[in-house]
Amino acid sequence: MKTVSVTEFRGNIKKYLDIAESEKLVIHRGKGRSFVVIPLNEEEDESLLSNAQKAAIDVALEDVINGRVHSHQEVMDETKKRFPHLFKR
Repeated sequence: MKTVSVTEFRGNIKKYLDIAESEKLVIHRGKGRSFVVIPLNEEEDESLLSNAQKAAIDVALEDVINGRVHSHQEVMDETKKRFPHLFKR
């Protein structure tokens, strides 16, 4: 694992991205905050949509195409019934 400051990283981005290809890179920022730079592997990255999420979006789009939709007001009314505590102030 390699550790560098933001200033060092900024001045040598290419160098440190090349290093991050083979090992974890930690960038220290002021106020004690640190960040990790690792290569993105789209097949394994949890920040990308999963196949289940993509399938759910496809189903929802099919619903829209086939007219199986609800108005905003209908959704709000149902939400208020199910979760009234969210609307009390």
